[in-house]
Amino acid sequence: MPNQFFSMAGGLRVQARRHFTFSRDIGLYIWSAHGEERRDISVAQPLTFQRLRDEDLGKEHAPALSLPVTAAQELMDELWVCGVRPSEGTGSAGALAATQAHLQDMKRIAFHSLKIAEPAPSK
Repeated sequence: MPNQFFSMAGGLRVQARRHFTFSRDIGLYIWSAHGEERRDISVAQPLTFQRLRDEDLGKEHAPALSLPVTAAQELMDELWVCGVRPSEGTGSAGALAATQAHLQDMKRIAFHSLKIAEPAPSK
């Protein structure tokens, strides 16, 4: 079970942990060490939801959590360790696959143009 930590600005810490008991959920644990010698610990509690009134629909609301870009990247890395992958196959993984396919096509064209037998694929 992954048990990775990363630190964020202001002593805020986050841990992502995959739960294998009865669900496939990933838990995010957030806490902060502060005060003299960082001995005071504050722990984030589960999120609560507030029902919106009709007059509040369509209005902008504060986010449940705001992260610096570097911390968001670290969180993505942490989720990757827990097995979470992009669902649409784009980004670096998708770009790499497209580049590999293009390279294979170019090799075929080169071997054909030079009238050289294409080597057998390596395993």
